[in-house]
Amino acid sequence: MTLTVEEDFDGFVAARWPDLEAVAVVATLDAPAAREATATALASLRTRWAATLEEGSPTASARRALLEAVRPRSRPRRSGPDGTSDRSSDRSSDGSSDTPAEPVAPAVLHDLVADPGSSVPGALLDALAGLPVPVRGLLAAGPLWEATDGELLGLVGPDGPSPAELDDGRSRLLHAHRGARAADGLAVADHLLEHDLADLVHRLATVSPEPPDPAGLVVERVRRLRRRTLVLGGGAVLAAGAVGWAVLERAGGPAVTAPRPSAGPTTPGPDDPAWARSSRWAPRGGLARDLGIQALIARTGARLLWADDLADLRVVLAATLGDDRPDSTVVRAWTGPPGTPGERLVEAGLAYDAVLGVEDVVAVGLDRPGGAVLVVLTRPTEGSASFSPVVRPTPAGSVEREFTTLGLANGVGTMLLPARWGAAARLRCADYDGAPLAARTWEPGGVELGTGDPLADLMATVASSTGIRVGDLRGDVLVDSPTDGSVLDPTAVSATGGDGRAVLTRVRTPAGAVVRRLDVRDDGRSGASTFLVSSTAVVPAELAGEPAVLRLDDSPEGTGRFLVVVPGGGATCRLVATGRGRSPASEAARMKRRTAVVSVPDVERTSDGLRLVVQDAAGRTTYDDVPPDGRDLAGYDDGTGWLGLPLPY
Repeated sequence: MTLTVEEDFDGFVAARWPDLEAVAVVATLDAPAAREATATALASLRTRWAATLEEGSPTASARRALLEAVRPRSRPRRSGPDGTSDRSSDRSSDGSSDTPAEPVAPAVLHDLVADPGSSVPGALLDALAGLPVPVRGLLAAGPLWEATDGELLGLVGPDGPSPAELDDGRSRLLHAHRGARAADGLAVADHLLEHDLADLVHRLATVSPEPPDPAGLVVERVRRLRRRTLVLGGGAVLAAGAVGWAVLERAGGPAVTAPRPSAGPTTPGPDDPAWARSSRWAPRGGLARDLGIQALIARTGARLLWADDLADLRVVLAATLGDDRPDSTVVRAWTGPPGTPGERLVEAGLAYDAVLGVEDVVAVGLDRPGGAVLVVLTRPTEGSASFSPVVRPTPAGSVEREFTTLGLANGVGTMLLPARWGAAARLRCADYDGAPLAARTWEPGGVELGTGDPLADLMATVASSTGIRVGDLRGDVLVDSPTDGSVLDPTAVSATGGDGRAVLTRVRTPAGAVVRRLDVRDDGRSGASTFLVSSTAVVPAELAGEPAVLRLDDSPEGTGRFLVVVPGGGATCRLVATGRGRSPASEAARMKRRTAVVSVPDVERTSDGLRLVVQDAAGRTTYDDVPPDGRDLAGYDDGTGWLGLPLPY
């Protein structure tokens, strides 16, 4: 499909508006003025968009126009008789100066950046407010546009701040940064200034949500400018005679060519730095410009990421701004039948709302009438993703997967599936390797862990992770034994002095693979956290009846605490290092039926791992080996067991 010039410009406005308005907010410290300046800057490009495209750097042109739009306009000076500037007009009749007082950041901005644990954001905001607007704009543009001082100074040219003025502004920020850290009782850390400044300007950029129709604001601004031109047109005709001689005089001179824009930072679509963070993505999808959907997202204060109709579902995805989880994207989703107006779409609550560890990948699973859909969003330069809905545990104790490739077009891909996937689903895309987000109604794992029957929990989790029906699995309780009431928190005071409980369960698949899990509960003394569930682990089938060891919280520091569960029981048990000298080692702990809590002093020295030694009442050793730790069923372990030993299978 070929875009018209107007459609191409509207798409550019939607993509560039957030970054431009963000700089305008910091430069003006006034959200309405920033919106007006952004519309004005883009309006100046609309009437010559084709020429701007031919010049080859539309983003640089827009940034240049924005920096010009936020620059205060000084009143013309009257020349004195000797040709010098007459500054008397700058003073009122009583001799006082009309020069505006040093600006003060509005309270709403202070509230936006306030941090109870740090004086730095407020101090930097006050320091920014004291800087000239052009300097403030460039200091904000650096982190927001990911541009160097040289690139920014090239945009503003000789009419903008000088390098010395920019350095002076940064020095004033550094002085404020040092003072704020001193007030907080912290040492000077000049190297953190750029990071803290970037954090501040990104927070300020969220003061006003993105308009539902930025292109419409630009069109309205163009109309207003045209009306103003018509009003001023009569005066221009009268003035034409006065300047006609100058035009005639130049007519015979050399031709004057309009200067091309100076080199500046350009951001061609797929390689635009904005794609590195979902909080800066331009909206995508066939419905990204739907006014009803834009209004829906604007009301939530989120940022529209993608909106489109699939075969049997309308999907809208957005990112929540201002979340305190670094390197992550907090996602919201709305769905409805194709064609559903924005105001009638229903939000799909997600079981977990954040994609962690990356900022350039969003992956969400949603229900649809015919099953489920996976939506993947990332940089336009990524051509594919890989998806694995289930795992296949083996009798040898390994975990196998098969991945299906999902092709991406401009960084977007959808996969229609006949049914929901389960608890072990895994997506690989760019640098992300983890679970896609999923609707809360899916309840991966079958039931909420720790609230139901341990064996039923494990059966449901294995069925969900493997795609095998619960009826085709065989499960049993290997150990159900009392344990110390202080198993979870040795420092907590017990109201009952009762026992805890340890339940070791196992499930066999039709292929003979064995999956185990340990469910631990105390006597209620630890308050809300009265249970602990170990990793769901695949162990070699031949070791299905072996003991299990679970690492608990260290207490005191440096002393490792372990829960030992022995299906065959015993009188005492201890843990010893596997290395030369078999030290350090724990003291022999008396077992409570089939469990014991064992403390290993100086546990960090056990780099070679630990062995479990169990003895019966007669002092005979009934077990002396390393219990199988297994592989995480979902495949997220790092290949090392809880006892510190590399996994051999």
